[in-house]
Amino acid sequence: MPILIQVALPLPQNRLYTYALPEELLPAPGFLKSDLVGIRVLVPFGKRTLTGVIVESEGVEAVEGIREIFELLDERPIFTPSMLNFTKWIADYYLASWGETLKAALPQGMSPQSVLFAEILIHMSDEEIAEMARRAPKRAALLKELMNYSGAITVGHLEQQLNSESISAQLEALERQGIIRSQRVVSEEVHAKTQKAIRLAPQLAEDNDELREILDDLDSSAPKQALVLSHLYLHGLHNQTPMLSSELLKATKASASALSALVNKGFAIEFEAEVIRREKGDPYGNTLVQREEGALQLTIEQDHAVQKILEGIEAETFKTFLLHGVTGSGKTLVYVQAIREILVRGKSALLLVPEISLTPQLIDRFKAIFGEDIAVMHSKLSQGERFDMWREIQAGRMRIVIGARSAVFAPLKNLGLIIVDEEHEPSYKQEAPAPRYNARDCAIMRGSFEKAVIVLGSATPSIESMFNAYAGKYHLLEIQHRADGAKLPDIHIVDLKQARKKKELTGSFTHELIDAITERIAKKEGVILFQNRRGFSRWLECYDCGAIPKCQNCSVSLTYHKYRHQLQCHYCGFTVPAHKACVECGNPEMNDVGAGTQRVEEELAGILKKKGISATIQRMDLDTTRKKGSHRKILQAFANGDIDILVGTQMVAKGLDFSRVTLVGVINADLQLYVPDFRSAERTYQLLTQVSGRAGRSSELTGEVLVQTGHPDHQAILAAQAAQYDIFYNDELQMRKEAMYPPFSRFVVIEFTGLNEAQVDEHSHLFARLIPENFAAVKKIGPTVPTLPRLRTKWRRVLVLKDVKQTDASGQQLRGLLAHAMHQYSERFATGSIKVTVDIDSYAGI
Repeated sequence: MPILIQVALPLPQNRLYTYALPEELLPAPGFLKSDLVGIRVLVPFGKRTLTGVIVESEGVEAVEGIREIFELLDERPIFTPSMLNFTKWIADYYLASWGETLKAALPQGMSPQSVLFAEILIHMSDEEIAEMARRAPKRAALLKELMNYSGAITVGHLEQQLNSESISAQLEALERQGIIRSQRVVSEEVHAKTQKAIRLAPQLAEDNDELREILDDLDSSAPKQALVLSHLYLHGLHNQTPMLSSELLKATKASASALSALVNKGFAIEFEAEVIRREKGDPYGNTLVQREEGALQLTIEQDHAVQKILEGIEAETFKTFLLHGVTGSGKTLVYVQAIREILVRGKSALLLVPEISLTPQLIDRFKAIFGEDIAVMHSKLSQGERFDMWREIQAGRMRIVIGARSAVFAPLKNLGLIIVDEEHEPSYKQEAPAPRYNARDCAIMRGSFEKAVIVLGSATPSIESMFNAYAGKYHLLEIQHRADGAKLPDIHIVDLKQARKKKELTGSFTHELIDAITERIAKKEGVILFQNRRGFSRWLECYDCGAIPKCQNCSVSLTYHKYRHQLQCHYCGFTVPAHKACVECGNPEMNDVGAGTQRVEEELAGILKKKGISATIQRMDLDTTRKKGSHRKILQAFANGDIDILVGTQMVAKGLDFSRVTLVGVINADLQLYVPDFRSAERTYQLLTQVSGRAGRSSELTGEVLVQTGHPDHQAILAAQAAQYDIFYNDELQMRKEAMYPPFSRFVVIEFTGLNEAQVDEHSHLFARLIPENFAAVKKIGPTVPTLPRLRTKWRRVLVLKDVKQTDASGQQLRGLLAHAMHQYSERFATGSIKVTVDIDSYAGI
């Protein structure tokens, strides 16, 4: 009798699917139904094959047309009850399906599915394709694209190349004509890697006298075999893990025949052992650690923060702390002490960071203190490395995990502490695909399910987090002074408007900033220059007609990259050679407008050369750090003094702790200030404070920050200069309250995208009509045309909802309203050519 189960599938539909599980597929006789929950299954779904997760196995009612599963992929559950509850909360809150959320919680390769491939069988002539194009242009375009490939190609790739939402009708027509062939292939599941290993025969491991006799005999008859056998014995005495055959041969310089002889004589046993795939080399080799973190004395403020966190750990209950410490105040040392306590108690710890590549020093410090038993989860790991790391964590062999937002799903056992470093960072928000979660908020919810302590750390806490702290939801801990006797840098505002009037501006540099740079170079001190835009200039513009080269896929100008002589879209990656002349009017002169990091680097090199000053300038942005290890290489050279001036984007604003840096220059503080986003002032304040914090981190050298701005009186600029968070917070909070923005509301963006602009606009209005006008808790804005009407070939419209928390504290009314509207839309208006995405607590500008 088959067992009826409910399965969550990685599909956008918010529902569960019922399948039958034949008893013969159970892992073992007597396997309980309840033990099935949390196991992955391979199931048929229409013509496809998908991987789902069993979420219910008891009391499931039969439905019509029920199908049997293909396979159980696990012998035991890989999702614990608390992780199932956690992922279900994410799915419900962010209006994603449970299956999509469970898939997001697993490493790539653990959710195999069928992929549709197409392959051409009959090659047609240009004349035949032209004839087909007159009758069926889409079919002809597909056929022409297929003729570019020698073998099978995925349908998803073809749709991308043809810029089409769906080509299923064209595929079916061509297949009926016998011109092409299509087939579905199930992608291979990632597996553990095995290698040949060797161990001593059991009787020899237990009987030392017999082993000595055998070694004595082999010493005279086969000395290489004796060496191999003795080495194998010694390895077994000191190690729990098996020895790989290749390692044994390398260590003894013996031949494979010597090993085979020992196996044939019954003295050793060769077998397949699982091996852990690790990154080649050590990208986190403690090379950037400039001090012994674990040996540092706590300041009074640090000690108070540690004691309060330890009290929370002692209570063994869920509690959230907001650690507000100025830049350089030693928040990392507080994290270290809290993790030490957690490990002593036999529990595990999770440390979330905004981006692994931007925080190499932080990882180095933890490696130096806690050794190699730290799992570092990041995007540069291969699929196999990520899978092995996940299994090591799940098995309990790794009790500290450091990772970016997806690490919030790490399968840690007995989780006691979650730390979210730089909790204000927008990179904690997942934009696509679903679920569009905020890892900071999810970390807090996971802590509630695990009864763990949460520490949110930042020098510039988000408005929402500080509001929660003042409201009593979080315990606020403050560190107002830098550690080691270092002082906060002096911040000076340089008015760009006045500099232009006085003609004290050379390119992007005021004379004041140039003088400060030359002074630091003379002293052999480090300089960081911050410009939050890469490339050479924002765009090229024709002197005569004013034409600006635009991206063919997005409603945005192309950024000029001078060193590659290219124009590039920073949204979709579209690239073309830079035009020597205007494509509109033919004018040979194109003016480069605005300054990116490339231009800043070039201008500064020219200025210093004219002054006869020799200095090494290095740019650090996405263009110069694409290669693996390049980010660390640049920082190491800067730490060693081989680089005098570091010019960069946000990469230089976060996580860098170099005592030699005494000057930070902000080229243009206004780049973020007036973007169409209600968080623009907050992000400007945070960036300025964070990058300013890179200066003066030594008690021996004072730091200085020069901020060039055209708006010296803006509240975000003044608050950053005064290093007074409360000044900014109070002003910003009042403006948010008047406009009913977070933290007083939930900010929801519903985006409509498609290839036909008129259709996108129509559907956005159809959906908007399903949202009541007079709903007390939810305020509706739009639909509107966003700042970027077209992005990655798709036209866009957005509908904004503000869910007033005072009226709808839990958000239940919002979710009910949206669920009803989405159901009505799918029943009455939905079409495959229009995509609708709902982003709860959105960080997107409009």
